[in-house]
Amino acid sequence: MMGPPSGSWNLDRLMGLAADLADNGPVLVGVDVVLGVSTGYWKLVQEASRGYPPKSFIHWLGSLDPDGEFFETAMSPDEWRVSRPWFKAKAGPGGLHSFTGKTADGMLRRVDEATGAKPVFAVSGIPGTVGSGTREFWKELVPHLSGDRNFGIWPFEGDFASLLAGREVVLCETYPALAYAAALADRLPTGRIGNSKTKAEWRDTMCDHLYQAPWIRAHQVEVDDLGPARKNEDDFDACFTVAAVLRCLCEGRKLATPGWVDDQAEGSMLLTGAVNPKYRVDASNRRGISSKLKARVSYSLEKRRTGREKRETVSTARSTYRCPIPGCGKVFAGSRGGWDGHAGSLRKHPDWNPEVTDPEQRRQLFRREFGDWFS
Repeated sequence: MMGPPSGSWNLDRLMGLAADLADNGPVLVGVDVVLGVSTGYWKLVQEASRGYPPKSFIHWLGSLDPDGEFFETAMSPDEWRVSRPWFKAKAGPGGLHSFTGKTADGMLRRVDEATGAKPVFAVSGIPGTVGSGTREFWKELVPHLSGDRNFGIWPFEGDFASLLAGREVVLCETYPALAYAAALADRLPTGRIGNSKTKAEWRDTMCDHLYQAPWIRAHQVEVDDLGPARKNEDDFDACFTVAAVLRCLCEGRKLATPGWVDDQAEGSMLLTGAVNPKYRVDASNRRGISSKLKARVSYSLEKRRTGREKRETVSTARSTYRCPIPGCGKVFAGSRGGWDGHAGSLRKHPDWNPEVTDPEQRRQLFRREFGDWFS
């Protein structure tokens, strides 16, 4: 696993490394940022094109000015325009829905909706946004799109087979959460699994399972030192994405399912051929292969603890339940009783889905996002 160059990664350094590696054959570069826009927003782009509609997201992106109005932040719904789509959400009136309601699909691609992602143009104001990182990447990408380049962009410029055959480097969007199940499930295709990648213990266990994965043995894959993946989340995501892609290649499985690919506006995510982003498999869903994996991981974590440490940890786990909403310090003692009133309160969690004010809807969101908490 290769660390970042002096300073940090940027697009030029990334594509420079890819070009060097391409001396040995085609290179696939995955980036954990959004490459595409929702169909609803794309319709507004087409309508604003004044008779000259862009052919695809990449064609449109290449026509933008990286220093122009497009990349400025709209601080209120009144400031939002198709030509100025990035926004900061806030609680109360003028919040998230005031922006996302400007398109029929809430500014969500199908794959975003399936994975529970936030709208790409939201740069701050709500947890889990990816807009700020995506915006910076697009600004770096724009200058490369107007001239000669040695890389193609999937899926807007072709499928994987044609792009890898005709280009030295192919750039695509990844979503690491799809990679965990793709790398470790007993059989593919499968559904997404929950993760606790912020915890070193969980990363350790997942790395141990990767060493022992049946497909690793079946295809005689040599796994190098996983130390970096155990140490931090970014290397962990990169490692498991590479492992998942390698597994697909070894098993002759497509890297993406056509039903999840839109080569004009929405793009897609790598690994939808192995993991259906619409389905999440957890301990409460015994039909899924990945639920068995999750049970093994939980058992392995428990097995690591011995003696007094194990007894104390089990005792604590039985008696206290920390609220999983980011930034919340609430701990339920003895049982989860009262979770519904707590989760339904906007006042107690003003930064968690602030656009949803109805307590029942907030409880439903809590169950969808933190279903594992009840297991």
